[in-house]
Amino acid sequence: MSQIPKLIDIATKDVVTINDTQTIKEAITLMYQENHRDVIVLSQTKKSFGILKANDLIRLKADNISFDTPIQHIKYDTVFSINYETSIQEAVQNISSNCTCICLVNEEQALCGFVSYYDIISSVDPKLLLEKRTLSDLLISSYIKRASSHLSTKEVIALMDDNIYDCVILFEEEKAVGIITTKDVVKLFGEAKDLEQPISTYMTSPLQTIKHTTTIAQSLKFIQEQNFKRLIVEDYDGNIVGQITQEELVGRIYSKWADFMRDEKLHLSSVNNLLQSKALQLEQLATVDKLTSLYNRVKFEQKLKEEISRVQRYNSEPFSVVLFDVDNFKQINDTYGHITGDIVLQRIAGVVKNTIRTTDLACRWGGEEFIIIYPHTNISQAHEASEKIRKLIHALTFDSIKNVSCSFGIAQFQTDDTLQSLLARADQAMYQAKKEGKNRVEIAF
Repeated sequence: MSQIPKLIDIATKDVVTINDTQTIKEAITLMYQENHRDVIVLSQTKKSFGILKANDLIRLKADNISFDTPIQHIKYDTVFSINYETSIQEAVQNISSNCTCICLVNEEQALCGFVSYYDIISSVDPKLLLEKRTLSDLLISSYIKRASSHLSTKEVIALMDDNIYDCVILFEEEKAVGIITTKDVVKLFGEAKDLEQPISTYMTSPLQTIKHTTTIAQSLKFIQEQNFKRLIVEDYDGNIVGQITQEELVGRIYSKWADFMRDEKLHLSSVNNLLQSKALQLEQLATVDKLTSLYNRVKFEQKLKEEISRVQRYNSEPFSVVLFDVDNFKQINDTYGHITGDIVLQRIAGVVKNTIRTTDLACRWGGEEFIIIYPHTNISQAHEASEKIRKLIHALTFDSIKNVSCSFGIAQFQTDDTLQSLLARADQAMYQAKKEGKNRVEIAF
């Protein structure tokens, strides 16, 4: 009988680290030299580990924080630590929703490796599912930041100030000609490049893409071989249809896997039995947004498909989708900082969670955008529910901001709707709400 693998067996052992007494500039130099988009932070005073990511650098730049500032004086995520000899089975059993990254330590608490939650789940996914499913099974819409290759580098970097949109696809007219990622931003900062230059000066070109018919197993292999963080997906005609990060890919695999196990009643190995017993906890990791504790796009897509199937199969009551985002959110971040921006998003999420019914499902769609599915709800009822949420959000008070507002777009599912057309109509209605003066609810017809 083969020995159960340990975390150290799947870990990255050559970990790039920096002390929190060193400066942001020193971290950038290290990340650039090592060709990494993040670095592990060692804190002697806190006796803990943290992680400084390329997205953090972009936020600090946007907030005009000097890169000469010591790391200990800025905000960065902490990282959970666990003994390096812990088995993968034990790790799955004990993993919690805030442990997407794990530092491995020895008996002296010295760092000896690094592993992500996605590494752990990837190591136990069933091969059958990976080999049978394709990327087209996981994509329903285009989650891409687009920009002209003629824009300045500074303008394009500003578009990446988000964990969801941490890369930008560059276009000339309708043709995708390149990409800029967070790793590229580290390089730009590390080499002190002129950010007023056109992004075409620094973009990676040509753009490497992968077909939507590629299997998940092939996709994971491609990511590992190319050392990419994400896949840019194209259709038969070469049109860019979406992007999916390694984290999203593994999260969606898990969701498909859970359905696969329930539907087919597979005979499970000991590790899979353990995973099944931890299904709710693992599903939370795969489907819950860390900042707001609302569901993420993975869960939203599951629920939306269920609702469409219900209406089409039983010709039952319709459902409605509400898409809304925070008005002038970039201005909030620019004026008051990203910590305040995070608080705004958390407070809004709290209003939504306390207002919707237990049968409704609210998600963070990305950045400052949120989306709600109202089952068995027509457009008039959805409008009434959205107005209630809009007023409660506008009534919120903050220490530094007078108030915030949101613009809402509502669409009711129609029999000829696809997933994309339904979301597009909600998005158009939200755009109309913005155009009409913001802080209002508009209906898509």
